[in-house]
Amino acid sequence: MAQLAVAGLSGTVVNVSVTVAVVAIAAEFGASIAAAAATILLSLAPNLFVLAIARAAQGAGLAAVVPVSVQASGQLLVGEQRARALGWWGASNGLGLAFAPLVAGAIVDVVGWRWVTVPSCLLGVALVVTALRAIPADLPHGSAVRFRGLGLIAVVTGTGMSALAAASAEAWLVAGALAVVCAVAGVIAGRATRPGGELADLRRWAHDHGVRRSSLGATMQMVANGLVQVGVPAWLIVNGLLGAGQAAAILMGMTLTMAAMGPITGRRATVSYPSRLRRGLVGCAAGLMGLAVAAVAGPWWLASPSLVILGLGAGSLLSPSLTAFSQTEAGASTVALSLFNLARLGAFGIGGLLGGASVDAGVPGSAFLVVAVLCGLAATRVGSIEEREATSATDARDGRRAPDGAGGGTDHG
Repeated sequence: MAQLAVAGLSGTVVNVSVTVAVVAIAAEFGASIAAAAATILLSLAPNLFVLAIARAAQGAGLAAVVPVSVQASGQLLVGEQRARALGWWGASNGLGLAFAPLVAGAIVDVVGWRWVTVPSCLLGVALVVTALRAIPADLPHGSAVRFRGLGLIAVVTGTGMSALAAASAEAWLVAGALAVVCAVAGVIAGRATRPGGELADLRRWAHDHGVRRSSLGATMQMVANGLVQVGVPAWLIVNGLLGAGQAAAILMGMTLTMAAMGPITGRRATVSYPSRLRRGLVGCAAGLMGLAVAAVAGPWWLASPSLVILGLGAGSLLSPSLTAFSQTEAGASTVALSLFNLARLGAFGIGGLLGGASVDAGVPGSAFLVVAVLCGLAATRVGSIEEREATSATDARDGRRAPDGAGGGTDHG
């Protein structure tokens, strides 16, 4: 449980401790906010290119943290113990999201943005210590994907995210070249998912209801999270409404709510994941809609209650999504858990880029509105699927045959 908690803190602190420093980074290097959000930081970097390399090194180190920790919890903890542990993982994520921007905002205001990596370094030491004590050296790693398959996944995802980052920085030639490489690698990877291919397991996992639902919840929650973590403080700071520290404090309405939800969702094992998914998406949609109103029509302080509502929605998705995924066949594989985590963090990055680009364009409210609509549509879709499945289950229990196309036999995940 300690390892999961430190893993949650490490991931979120590294991800968001510098969001309130984005404006200062952009100003120092003469770059757009979107470009700074795409590269964010290590303290000694003399330019954005070095920042990007340093950030990639952090990502490479943290890539294994969540998958290995979650798989270890699945093998070493059972039943309610495991649910509680993942609940505390969710709580630590929320606490990291809450206090990392606040501490970082104070650091930026007092000594400058180059010192905001200090908390990340301290957590890195704690992560090493807890990992050595908590995870056995002979931990089985579940089903394997061959090395060539892992390389294909890395090329597709790496070039895809890099293309988005380059586009946000208006490096169109680089973005185009990366997009072509991503497309070619995607075609090759698609062929590798056929029976007997290096990635054949991915096709089977992708047809699992639990995998698709938990992935939907995790990605939508992280898109909203990344959008808010970058977009809200940048909007408030750029428009002269608040300073960096005050903007970080406003974000705590969402993040502390998410942290409080972690232990609650970890204990309430009787609530089905589809119900949590629908409620969480509705909460995210409502909170983002409130932010859109605050950004477009004002007053700006409407952001505070909107962030609390968003926190309730995101908290209903954070650890329950990971718990639901870990209970599937794919959840027994570190490769699948890594891909799940990749989808989460990729979604966070996309949300952050969208937030930075929307503030650069002077339309942050539009970004909040678009993601709110997407969350609302996803919630409607989940509700309709759940109703059809309930009808099919009732028909089967009563000995009646469900009408063609009406039941759970069709995979709509």
